[in-house]
Amino acid sequence: MLVLVQLPFGKTIYQTNSGHSITTDSASLVETISDQVSQQDINLLELGSGNGIISIMLSHYYPKWVILGIEIQKHLVKISQDNAKLSQTSPSFTEADLRDFTSSLKYDLIVSNPPYYSKEKGRISPIEERAISRHEITCNMMDILECVKRNLKIDGMVFILYPQNRWADLDNFAKKVDLKAVKKFVLDSEQNKKKIIVELVHA
Repeated sequence: MLVLVQLPFGKTIYQTNSGHSITTDSASLVETISDQVSQQDINLLELGSGNGIISIMLSHYYPKWVILGIEIQKHLVKISQDNAKLSQTSPSFTEADLRDFTSSLKYDLIVSNPPYYSKEKGRISPIEERAISRHEITCNMMDILECVKRNLKIDGMVFILYPQNRWADLDNFAKKVDLKAVKKFVLDSEQNKKKIIVELVHA
């Protein structure tokens, strides 16, 4: 079952009723990117694009950007493609596994709001879509960072969102693949106070 979600600029998109609900995390990530990125012509890759909300919002605000979202769950790819049409935006979405995704095109900007929790932490939902979006079932933090390393331009940048208690893991794993954290943004709303957005670049 699909439910409608209102976007900040008046458009609506769909999300699944059984999946991980859209939160203010997506808007916080888009706002941070908007504050930190000044380039007008950007090739952007989103890892784990879900129903497409982040790529769609960025495409609305930056229609000149060329945006591709990759997602492992086929039904979410179809929903995100429909959502792009519904919102009259122009990102592309494709089914892909980020663990082996390698593009001939290197990206100026890579963004991700990935699964937050390792498989060993907390209760895993019996609903597959929700489980995959919350826990590291189909990819883990190192998989994401290795994908970033393969597909990021030498002078490119990355914005990734995690719970603050995973900062040490993120910093450590990034160093292992020759990435480095250059900025850390602590989300300051009550709902998001334990989340961080980290900007990464090539070391």
